[in-house]
Amino acid sequence: MYNSIYPGYVNFYQGVNKRQITRKGEEEKNPQSSQSAENTQQQEKRQANGNAYFPNGEKVAIDYTKKQIGIDQVLADFRNTTNAIGAPEDVKQEVASYLSLIESQARKDNPNSQIIQSNLKSASQILDEYITNTLKKPSKVVENWVDALFLQKIDYKSVVQTVESPISISEPIVPEQAFEEISESSGNEIVEETSQMESGNGIYVPSDPQLRRMFIQAKKYAAIESNEKALYAFQTTMDYAKEIGDEQTAAMIHYEEGRLYDGFNQIEDALYNYDRAAKQSEDTNIKARAHLSMGKIYDDYVKFEPAVDHYCAAVSFAGEADNIKLQTQALTDLAQIHTGRYDKENAFMFMDLASVTADETRNEKVQGITYSKSAKMCEKLGERAKALSLYGSSAESFSRIDDNANLAKNYRSAAAVMLQYGNSAKAKKLLSKAYIAAQNTDDNKLKNLITQEFAALQNNYI
Repeated sequence: MYNSIYPGYVNFYQGVNKRQITRKGEEEKNPQSSQSAENTQQQEKRQANGNAYFPNGEKVAIDYTKKQIGIDQVLADFRNTTNAIGAPEDVKQEVASYLSLIESQARKDNPNSQIIQSNLKSASQILDEYITNTLKKPSKVVENWVDALFLQKIDYKSVVQTVESPISISEPIVPEQAFEEISESSGNEIVEETSQMESGNGIYVPSDPQLRRMFIQAKKYAAIESNEKALYAFQTTMDYAKEIGDEQTAAMIHYEEGRLYDGFNQIEDALYNYDRAAKQSEDTNIKARAHLSMGKIYDDYVKFEPAVDHYCAAVSFAGEADNIKLQTQALTDLAQIHTGRYDKENAFMFMDLASVTADETRNEKVQGITYSKSAKMCEKLGERAKALSLYGSSAESFSRIDDNANLAKNYRSAAAVMLQYGNSAKAKKLLSKAYIAAQNTDDNKLKNLITQEFAALQNNYI
């Protein structure tokens, strides 16, 4: 029975019965009804002793008779749980990556309980997924145990002074075979990207050779979306950065971790790391990027004031860093958020600033994207004539760099505006241009969509 793999039978479990009833339904209103007298006696004996044993003989680390539970005890029981269910090596490694992140956080002077809880939840879900696949029926055994733990008073500060790591600072951060899934070209792209960053394209790169190598390897994991490995690698790199006193790299790692958490929608962890990056870094580029990322999160969750504050901070820091491209992006985001509130005055002000700044980049793609986004905003604000003019400017930029995919999308959007005017003839001409541009791309979905729209418009017009 997997229900007995974790300390679910000790006294803390009774404290969460009410919560479980509301989540699981009527059958748990009387949880004791299905428990034999023998099991009840065994439970009472275990509760009296304070500790219990897993079915594989491993002793439970947590003493639930105490008022406070230590994070080291929780981690010990989590590892024992993994062993008790006979998890395969790949599952153990995946769980271990989360537990390592927790250990790193717990060793800090002021551990962030939200990060620790988030990683415990993620690890519990991995074990439950394995149990579900093994039993061929849904299981939330481990996750329920973690939820119950969160109702207890937990000391998130580790008392373990030295924690062994499977990765040595003096050796490669991961075994060589772990990179088999990374192609030679993708590795080169990371190195090239790092060189571009170092040459002034907006991101700090560590000068220490060992730290630089570790940082690039962590970036490789992130590049192939191996998120758990990337997070562990960044945490190990963070520890070494602090060991040699490189606070700037530590701030950069916070930014990279924020991007990873952002990518799989762990918003609180993402915001925490972006905030740390913005506050700790002396590099105005990193500050600008971190504030822009935080602004986008608040924007997505319709938190207007904090979103605007972060976007404005991004504009300011990007200006200090002379990063015109990022400044254009932040100004466009400010225009979009005001467009969403139908605040024409501010929307047009930021649109104009974004266009002027985009022109300063002398980058046709940046200009084309900025004009196109402004055109869409004008559509929403009912300014169709201005929208058509901006679509025209955008098309000119995309055509100069043979960006046929964006050119096709641009003509398609302009055709839709013409149809709103009731001018089918001009809409047909624009959609014809979109069709020609689309044929020069590998985007079959876009080709089919424009082909269907063109055929429908042609039939209606004739």
